[in-house]
Amino acid sequence: MTSAPELDRRAPKPPPEKPEAEASLLGAMLIDGTLYNQVGRERIAPADLSREQHRLVLAAIARVAERSEPVGFASVQAELAARDELDAVGGAQFLVGLMQNVPTVAHAESYGAIVERTALLRRLIGSANEIARLALTREDASSAVADAQELLFSVSESTLHRDIVSLEVALHRYAEQVDARGDLRVGIPTGFESLDKKTGGLQPSDLILIAGRPGLGKTSLALNVVANAAVDQRKTCAVFSMEMSEMQVVQRLISMLAEIDGNRMRRGRLSQQEFVAISAASGRLQQAPIFVEESSRLTVTDILAKSRRLQAERGLDLVVIDYLQLIEGAEEDENRVLEVARISRALKAIARELEVPVIAVSQLSRQIEQRGTEPMLSDLRESGALEADADLVMFLWQKDRKDREESVVRLKLAKHRNGPTGDFDLHFQSELTRFRDLGETREGA
Repeated sequence: MTSAPELDRRAPKPPPEKPEAEASLLGAMLIDGTLYNQVGRERIAPADLSREQHRLVLAAIARVAERSEPVGFASVQAELAARDELDAVGGAQFLVGLMQNVPTVAHAESYGAIVERTALLRRLIGSANEIARLALTREDASSAVADAQELLFSVSESTLHRDIVSLEVALHRYAEQVDARGDLRVGIPTGFESLDKKTGGLQPSDLILIAGRPGLGKTSLALNVVANAAVDQRKTCAVFSMEMSEMQVVQRLISMLAEIDGNRMRRGRLSQQEFVAISAASGRLQQAPIFVEESSRLTVTDILAKSRRLQAERGLDLVVIDYLQLIEGAEEDENRVLEVARISRALKAIARELEVPVIAVSQLSRQIEQRGTEPMLSDLRESGALEADADLVMFLWQKDRKDREESVVRLKLAKHRNGPTGDFDLHFQSELTRFRDLGETREGA
């Protein structure tokens, strides 16, 4: 016989709702109209409230605020009356009741946090129900999984709003960060001293683009950064490779660390000394927290899901994607420019959610070859959104035949959202997939 407590546990629970917190929040806004800008605007929408009366009142408050009118009992009552919605909420007495039942307006921030949390949980439940529907109705399991990941990504992305804060609050948060780390360089060092002096390393939540035409070592540069971060700094790195297999990634890393020509490694004609060097490099890499995902078909939601799991299980410090233009869009018939713009925004959202730097290797358009000059931000292939979303944009290019003869590749830090730009010379040992820092480019060189 099933006991009553067991029946209670099996009974479906109602969706999470806190109408009392909603009512207190609305009442506080009616008492002190400035609270809407502090707590409600861009954080809580009418659809986030669980009661229709509350949704109507918050929508009215929002409309009054959008007209730059003072929010208060009289203005909100007039707005509801103008839309014939006053009776629907219960008349003016309902608004009076909201204000009378507010414990204290000083707790408005707490009311808002409760409303946000329950609204997020309800959105998650809605997504879960939609995922269940997909599983029951879709014949193609892979497309169902892709759509399910997209639903979950949209829920997590909705939490990434940023509230407007006073400079005093921002300074306090900054001071806390400095105290926590003891210095100002929290970024992951790239291993290139000249570049790190400009950037302070790769910063959490930044989207970094490494762009260039084929053959200039974009992937090699990204792997150089990974090797420095994982092998030397013990940072956990995730590499999503859509162009190379995991074995090719491993071979490049070994070639770089052992300083042995990759072509000779592929042919297998190695000396005993070289085998010893490869063994030593392999040993170092085994201790390095590098995780490689090879797939010719990856979506942004795939990258987010795998990165989340890695972060939960092992921690995560850096994400590298090779390369951006090979990421699949959500809609097959979508215009490619719009698709890349959507991917770009999503990669930035991933960097913010996981609070790690995300490096995306990207192609440049052929215009740079036709022009014969150094690359510009407008050369980023297929979308101007890349330029807007990226925090750092680094171009690899060669100026002339002398650069090619001397294996010099120029790194142009064309965009640095939070600091100075610059130009640097690198020596590219392509056979070792290795770059060496030659310092900041001399003027006129």
